[in-house]
Amino acid sequence: MFSRLSRPKVIEIVNKKNHVTYLYEDQYYWDPDKKQTRHKRRCIGKLDGVTGEPIYNPAYRQELESQGAETIKAIPSFRRYAFEQLQEVVEKELSLGEWMQPLMSKEKVEKILHLAWYLICSNNPISYATHWKQGVYTGVESLSELQGILRSLDAEFLRLWGQRSMEKFDENSSEIIFDLCSTASYQNHNPYLQYGYNRDIGALEQNTIILLAHGDNHIPYSFQILDGTMLSSKIIANVMDTLEVDTDTVLMLNRRYFSVPRIQELVELGYRFIIRIPTRKRWLEQFIEKHRDEILQGAILYDCKGRELRSLSLPAPFLEEASLTIHLYYDEQWRENQRSNLLSLLGRCKRELEFEVPLEEHARLYETYFKVRKRPNGSNRVSLSRDPLRTFEASQAGFWAVITNTGLSAEQVLAKYEQRNDFEHRFNNLMNQEDCRLLHIQSPQYFPGRVFLQLISEIIRQKLLEKLEDTDYSLGQALFTVMDIQEVTFRENDTPYRSELNEQDKEILGKLGIAVEEA
Repeated sequence: MFSRLSRPKVIEIVNKKNHVTYLYEDQYYWDPDKKQTRHKRRCIGKLDGVTGEPIYNPAYRQELESQGAETIKAIPSFRRYAFEQLQEVVEKELSLGEWMQPLMSKEKVEKILHLAWYLICSNNPISYATHWKQGVYTGVESLSELQGILRSLDAEFLRLWGQRSMEKFDENSSEIIFDLCSTASYQNHNPYLQYGYNRDIGALEQNTIILLAHGDNHIPYSFQILDGTMLSSKIIANVMDTLEVDTDTVLMLNRRYFSVPRIQELVELGYRFIIRIPTRKRWLEQFIEKHRDEILQGAILYDCKGRELRSLSLPAPFLEEASLTIHLYYDEQWRENQRSNLLSLLGRCKRELEFEVPLEEHARLYETYFKVRKRPNGSNRVSLSRDPLRTFEASQAGFWAVITNTGLSAEQVLAKYEQRNDFEHRFNNLMNQEDCRLLHIQSPQYFPGRVFLQLISEIIRQKLLEKLEDTDYSLGQALFTVMDIQEVTFRENDTPYRSELNEQDKEILGKLGIAVEEA
């Protein structure tokens, strides 16, 4: 014989397959035979995916009507009101929706802005955006709808966007072109692309993304996708012609472009450029060694992560008439990390030689640091042929260099180089395996649209960073705070309730331009 059922309680359970939240009436009782508390549940409805309101089954709705309104359970609904206000503030300042309106319907504009905010707030694949319902904009409901949006952002749309963006964002300020590393469109066929570039020399196609941005605030507003890499002045000329910029625009080029003949050609054509010099140039090693003590005692700079760097600016030891400057940098923390990584890597190499499983990429390390002899039993005896620490101390680890003819200081060049790395890191999200599998992002019909969504998110991101420029808060900290601030409303009471804000919350909201309201 069972004991009496408890009073019914409404609970929510999310179905992991379809992500629908179902409502159950839950009652517990004591089972004297099993000596356990047992539960009795019945499904009474589900939550609306958009509004969060309960949708009851007809039978349960009829029960509620017969029992009276007092039996309806209080189910709270939550709203991230601070995040919604942030979206409204940014839209008012950028007017992206208004600017895109002539190119597409209002509904599609809202969906694109929703996806752009999703890319800023989430590190997940864009294919997961169908389950993200935050903010004031209309979200996408299915993968097929998301694919349709990407497909509609075709070459003709991008051409019209390029024309309008020139009018909207041209404020007679300096401009800079960021040459981002090869970015995936064929990740499914080449796993090496997940590391940021195509290291497979089997002639698989690559894409390089060229971003055009303001030189001062680094807000990007146009882009071009290249087949392959930008490794000639002819390609540079075509890019600048397509993006409709002149030779005063600064070229932030990939270090693969560097060679003395190419530098000379850029100078003769009147281009302004910033290029990181590959570290394994013999002349650069000699140049660093000659000025090593001067670099270590050079001016103190701080990178975007707050790490202390030393810098020294010198004329380039070649093409003296071209007024080329080499900015030399030294990062002590990076050098320490490289020392630790070398010792760890040498330990792996020793085990690989002992067990006779050598790797091709470690061949130079085997040859430099190890000698192998056979023991009488046939196994390998592996020993060091030189002291790795002494060799490391004589190396140029931690030193790196950038060459430019822009006249910018070492600090200004460092800021632009770090901005390029930030762009490249975030655009690597285009290679996400889940998106390749679910949305076929690698397909040429979807890839340009995906790049455009990333562009819009970068425009919004740079505006947010601009607001936080004079604070110690990162964008991640600010967004976490804003997304955590909510208001709750109960079904039978339309009055919203808000928790009290602390001083840090108020400061972040104030910097972002959000009106601070007391609870």
